[in-house]
Parts: sequence; structure tokens; C-alpha cells
Amino acid sequence: MQPQKPLTINRVSAWLITIALAITLIVVGKSYLIPIFLALFIWYLVNAINGLLRRLPIVVRRTPQWVTLTFSFLFIGLALYVIGDMIAANINEFVSTSGNYADRIDSQIEKFYRMLRLEREPPTLADLNIMGQIGNNFIILLNGVTAVAKNFFLILVYVIFLLLEQSIFPEKIKHLGLNTLQSDRLETVLFQINTAMRQYLSVKTFTSIITAILSFIVFWALGLDYAFFWAFLIFLFNYIPTIGSITATILPALLALLQFEGISAFLIIIIGVSAIQVAVGNILEPRLMGDTLNISPLVVVLTLILWSILWGVVGMLLSVPITVAIIIICAQFPSTKNVAILLSKDGKVGGMVRIEDD
Repeated sequence: MQPQKPLTINRVSAWLITIALAITLIVVGKSYLIPIFLALFIWYLVNAINGLLRRLPIVVRRTPQWVTLTFSFLFIGLALYVIGDMIAANINEFVSTSGNYADRIDSQIEKFYRMLRLEREPPTLADLNIMGQIGNNFIILLNGVTAVAKNFFLILVYVIFLLLEQSIFPEKIKHLGLNTLQSDRLETVLFQINTAMRQYLSVKTFTSIITAILSFIVFWALGLDYAFFWAFLIFLFNYIPTIGSITATILPALLALLQFEGISAFLIIIIGVSAIQVAVGNILEPRLMGDTLNISPLVVVLTLILWSILWGVVGMLLSVPITVAIIIICAQFPSTKNVAILLSKDGKVGGMVRIEDD
């Protein structure tokens, strides 16, 4: 048993070095990797829409693949451009009219002090410098939107190359010179990742759209300012596990607290939108998703924190897809199977087809 210790130490050291190098690459190459991962995200969406189009009546099924793919790509690109333009306009409008909320905030602070029966004079908005902080936060947000806009066309170029590559990639695999086991394992991993990503993005996008539409109806019925912006924020944040839906519900509720007298609108948004989130997220989504995502809830939270530290909001959006890919890849190899088991929800990675060594 004594000679095996150096081997174990070497193996642990190799793993630690590999993890350290991977994290270093992720952090240092952040500006280059984020557009690529976002392109992969959009590429899956394009293929998901293309898959829906191919299921339409026989006339569409006879249409060449490249036609429906092109239409799907143009649809996604145009949708992103229109939504981005509307969001930028909403942010600019909010920044320009933010001064109108100053008196309302002062009034709410005064009501809060009276409710608590505090004897000292309530501070004003100018005393707290809240508007200055809000302005700084919106400048940071606008800078982020500008940065994404600068990479928008680069991301679309990456998507075009991915679409061009996907038709010839299977042929490339055949010429890699792999043996039967290696070829089967590679094909299995790629198939499972592709299937899981498409299923996850298709279901998540569908449920996010439903949640955003129902939430928009609530905002519109109340007459909430920037209803479309808040609905889109709910759609976007719905991709972020756990904290995304909570954040996207609290923000418009706080605006309602400023815009309307009393707390009735605030309570309607908190209760109504939360009920929508629970119904869609806990009832509809699990039925549509099935067993596609076999991830531990604790791992979801931990990876969310990790990727938010590494890549910010983009990391939050991509944390679940990246973790799914890691579980699928680790499940294929005996040396990393335990990692997949620890990351999974129930410890059963048997649902993923594994190719065993001879």
C-alpha cells in the first residue's frame, strides 16, 4: 500500500493544478469567453426555434434546413435588437425623470417615521443622497448595456460560424481516428449535452415568456410605470436560479410603493407576481422539464454564487447550463464519476447513458 501514496498525492495535485489553471483562464479570459458562451446560448435558442418550425405542417417540413435556420437566426437577432433598443430607451427615460420621484420618496420616509412614532425629524432624499447612488447605479447599468451592445455583432458572428459548423461537425468526428469506445463516448457526451441544453433553454424560455406576459398584465392593470421594462426584467431574471425571480419581483414592487398612495399596489405586485412565479416555476416548469436537470439545489446555489463572482450577471445566467454540461461530461469517465454524483440531485447518474471501458 505504501507505493500508492505518491500516486494519490500526484493525482490530487494534478486536480488542484488543473482547477487553478481553469479558474485563472476563466477570469483572465473573461472578455473573450463571455461572448463565446453567449453565442452558444443564442445558438441553442436558434436551433430550438428551428426545431419548432420543423414540426409545423408539411409545407414547412419540406422547406430546406438552411431556410428555417436562417429565419430562426434573423428572428432572434431582430428580437434582441428591438428589445435592447426598448430597454435602453426605458433606462434613459427613467434616468431623465428620476427627479420626479424625489418628493414621493421624501413623503414615504415621512410616513415611515410617523408610523414608527419617531420624534426626530425624518431625513430628506438630499440628506440620504439616495438619488446620487441610484444615478451611479444606473450609469453602471448603462455601461454594462453599452458593453453588451458593443459585443452584440461579434456574438452574432460567432453564432453564424456555429450554424455553419454544425452541419459538417459530425463528419469531422468520423475522421478523428478514434476507436469504437472513444467514438461512442464522444458521441454520447455531445448528444446528451445538446439534448439537455435544448430542453433546458426551450422550457426555460417558454416559461419565462409566460411569466413575463402574466406579470406585464398585472403591471398594466395597475398602471405601473415602465411596465414593459419590468416584465422583460422578469423574463431575463427568470434564467437566474432562486434569487432571480425574487429580485425581479421586489424591484417593481418598490416602484409601486413610490408611484401609488398606500401599499395596496405594492402588495398586489408582491402577492400576484410571486403567485405567478410559484405556479409557473414549481408546477408548469417541472412537468415540462422532467428529469433533464439532475442537479442538487445546493449545487445550483453554490454554482450561482461562484459564476456570479467570476462573470457577474452573465455568469448567473449561464451557471445552470454550464453545471449541466459538467455533470454530463464527468458521468462518462470512471475517474470523474464521483464528481457527477456529488453534483447531481439524487446521486443517480444512471439516467445519463454511460459508455464503460472494456
